Amino acid sequence: MTDGIENPYVAPQADLEVHRDPGDLSVFPRFSTWLVLLLSIVTLGIYAFWWIYDRTRKLNTISEDKLPMGLVKTYIIFSVLGTFLPIIFTIVMINSAQSSSFALVSLLGNLLSFVGFVLLEIWAFQFRNRLNSLTHSQGQKTWAGGVMTFFFTALYMSYKINQHLDRRS
Repeated sequence: MTDGIENPYVAPQADLEVHRDPGDLSVFPRFSTWLVLLLSIVTLGIYAFWWIYDRTRKLNTISEDKLPMGLVKTYIIFSVLGTFLPIIFTIVMINSAQSSSFALVSLLGNLLSFVGFVLLEIWAFQFRNRLNSLTHSQGQKTWAGGVMTFFFTALYMSYKINQHLDRRS
């Protein structure tokens, strides 16, 4: 007898995700690259981590070839550990005279930071490849090049996204 009656206390099922066509860059907000740089400096890099995470998520909504979120999360973890591990160890061991263990932790911090840098470059080139593929911009001014991607990573990707958005409006 209750087969046709639904539970009135259950939340309604609805797909709240906005579906976009592949290559629709309107998913990215236009945000000044200078502001990305300023916020990254003021927040000591925290905004840069957020920008990379957020833009990767948004790119994955419009791309058939998804960028692995695990790569972004791993990059953030390695970078944070590489930065804060030596600082925390220095604070804890400030009164200790064990310079050999300090050197070891410093080396470990440098290694973690280097791995974070490599992961950042992998992310940047994967993001660049997907952006170029989505926009079909080879041979145009909006094409993201490799050298600038290597040196300016997230700032350059922000600049290229803004170029595409400006060109389409």
